[in-house]
Parts: sequence; structure tokens; C-alpha cells
Amino acid sequence: MANRNAHIIDLGNIHVFQQEYETHFTALKHFAMQYHPDEEQICDLLQDIWMKLWEKKETYINEASFKTYLYRTVRNRMLNFIRDQKINEERLSQLSFEESEDAIINKIIESEIYALINEAFSELPDSCKRVYLESLKGASQKEIAEKLNISINTIKKHINNANHYLKKRLENILSLLLLLKGY
Repeated sequence: MANRNAHIIDLGNIHVFQQEYETHFTALKHFAMQYHPDEEQICDLLQDIWMKLWEKKETYINEASFKTYLYRTVRNRMLNFIRDQKINEERLSQLSFEESEDAIINKIIESEIYALINEAFSELPDSCKRVYLESLKGASQKEIAEKLNISINTIKKHINNANHYLKKRLENILSLLLLLKGY
């Protein structure tokens, strides 16, 4: 992780820009959706932010400063969007524009963890993903087997493999959460 923070980020380089976009988009989307639930509008706003970043072609001294800029920009854009569009007056009145630093940090951490879980889940083989997703939706092994036309033993194998892979891939998140709670 130290190497990731040590390098300069030149958004004028299309390959760097593309890598940063792919790395951060999911977490930023989750972060923004904590302010407003309309995924389509969120994606439009995020695309606009990324287009402006591409047009500016700025350079950031490291990953940490770039992430700070991204989250601050998304937060400010979401607050402006809610205020300007008056999408949800009740939500606006409940939302504090003076959020505590801890509340913002918690939202960022949740978004980063969401992105890590999403990334790990996307690495599962397609057949395993389909089975695991059905089980997360509450379908029984029998229902999944009938729906996907595969044996219950295969269902059990896919669920077991997914659990094992996700546990191994995400085992450090719990340690990270416990460490962050002490900050």
C-alpha cells in the first residue's frame, strides 16, 4: 500500500486516468449514494466529475491526496445537487451540511469496504457468482438447483467455494475495521 501512495498521479496520461477511474468509481458511487439514492443521477454526476478531471489533466502528488480530492469533490457535488435540485426536501432538512469529520470518515470507510467486497465478488467464476447471488437473495439450495438446472451438490460446492474465497480474500477487512475504530 505504501507504493500506491508514493507515486505521482498524472491524469493527463490516458492509461493512468483509466486506471484511477476503474480503481475509484465503485467506491465513489457508493459514497455518493449515501447522500442520494438515485443511481442513474449519481452515475451522471460522477461521469461529469471524471470528465472535468480529464479536461484539467492535473497531477497529484500521491494516491492519498488524489483520494482526498475525489471524496471532497463528490461530497460537495452531492450536497450542491441536493440543495440545487430540491429533490427531497425532507432529506435535505435532515442532512447536516456541517457533518462531523467522523461521520464523513465513516462514510468513506464504508464505501472503500463496499468496493473491496464488490471487487472480490466480481473475481468469482460466473457460475459460482450466479449461485452465490441467488443464495444471498434468500433462495434455498433446492430452488437454486431447479432454477439453474444443476445438482444440489454443485450448489453446495459453489457456495462453499465462494465462502472460502471471499473469507480468504477479505480476511484483512475485519482487522482493518478494528484498527480504524481505535483512531
